[in-house]
Amino acid sequence: MLTNYVYKLRPKTTQAIKMSNWVDMLRSHYNWCLNDRLTQYAQQFILGEYCDVRTKAEACPMTCFVSKNGATGEPWKDSEQKNPRRVAGDIQITSLPELKKARPWYAGIDSTVLQQNVKRLDIAYKNFFDSVACPKGMGRGFPKFKNRSNFTSFTYAMGVKVQGNKIYLPKLGWMRFHDSRLIPDGFKIKAATIRKRQDGWYVSIRIEDKAVPDYIARPLTDIKTIIGCDLGITKLVHLSDNHQIGNPKFLTNKKTKRVLKIRQRRVNQKVKGSNNRKKAAKKVGKLHKKIADKRQSYQWYVANKIVSIKVNAIAVEDLNISAMKRRCQPKVDEETGRFLKNGQSRKRGLNRSISDASWSDLILKIEYLAEKHGKVVIKINPKHTSLKCQNCGHVDASNRDGEKFICTHCGYMSHADINAAKNIRDRAFSIVLGDSKELESQGSKRPKYCKEISTRPRGKRVEPGNLCKQDIKAVMS
Repeated sequence: MLTNYVYKLRPKTTQAIKMSNWVDMLRSHYNWCLNDRLTQYAQQFILGEYCDVRTKAEACPMTCFVSKNGATGEPWKDSEQKNPRRVAGDIQITSLPELKKARPWYAGIDSTVLQQNVKRLDIAYKNFFDSVACPKGMGRGFPKFKNRSNFTSFTYAMGVKVQGNKIYLPKLGWMRFHDSRLIPDGFKIKAATIRKRQDGWYVSIRIEDKAVPDYIARPLTDIKTIIGCDLGITKLVHLSDNHQIGNPKFLTNKKTKRVLKIRQRRVNQKVKGSNNRKKAAKKVGKLHKKIADKRQSYQWYVANKIVSIKVNAIAVEDLNISAMKRRCQPKVDEETGRFLKNGQSRKRGLNRSISDASWSDLILKIEYLAEKHGKVVIKINPKHTSLKCQNCGHVDASNRDGEKFICTHCGYMSHADINAAKNIRDRAFSIVLGDSKELESQGSKRPKYCKEISTRPRGKRVEPGNLCKQDIKAVMS
């Protein structure tokens, strides 16, 4: 079984400077490797001659590499068995000794760190080509050149040792760290990633113990109880058992927005490139990190609370969040040609609230904890879940008025998001039992097997606007 532990490092001043220099050099090496692959891809054999697709200049056939992912170097392995061709990553890894000779300062970096830097680019290419068939807005983009803000880490593949509260990193030496979590006996260190954050350096240690078996997924046939979860902004999670979990809004609350505005204004008032501007920007970065840490801690609390409910499966929406935060289409006046208001300024606040809620990270945490507890997470198509009546199955946009849900067909009243959570739960049951036709024939009502599951006492309170049994008897009499 593989797992990761994260610790905060306590490097010496010389070690911190050395790691910062490593990050700068590795970023330059990453960008050079990416540019090399783009250049080789641009040299293609077109209309009987080699040329550069971008510049239309002639290209030498000895250096041209007609491939979607090629690199400069020897493309053939030194092997007697049909001379298999190398991929771009292997070509660039085998050229690392030449890089160290041409630029001696790269010799100070550990060899496995340089190799992992090339593999990092390979993974970016793989994610791009694997996501070509994905729906629009759900795949990975083409690899981009890195700058100082989005390249802050490097990885060791071997040679890392841990003794007490000290860790040994090749070419850096022994370094203290905050031993906040003991590594269990029997686990071996497979890799270590060093990452720079606003308040210092952190190490993520990947450990493995083959004696510990991996978690086995639970089959759908064993699922008897399901709870539905609807994600929101006013409340972070709405459960199908009529309970809600609040959203603290760590970034978009009034106090934090004001503090961020003041600190960002101080950054803008300083001279560009000055030390005072760097100090002010560092304070802004620390505030953002504090917000992110609070959000992450709260999401682990919420995920534990959801997974601890006594059910076999958890149903969540399969949301395309990147498409939800996409800009509004521009509107143009046909007569004057001027741009009209399209609601983007108003939608900007909604996008910030969605980013602050961080639904994707919450779903990932729920999936991780559910796997550890032997539960299943079922992702449901969110179409019409908030517009469909959970009582009669009627779908109408006028059913919902803000957070209120009033069915125009049967008069059923409920909280709109809780009604959506119950629809999500019912759809999960239809997937588990494979009887979606039966569910439609019942008018999308909750079938008999969809018993309400809750570990909390509900009391005798009913939803507003719906008659309880005593009221029905009184009316009938």
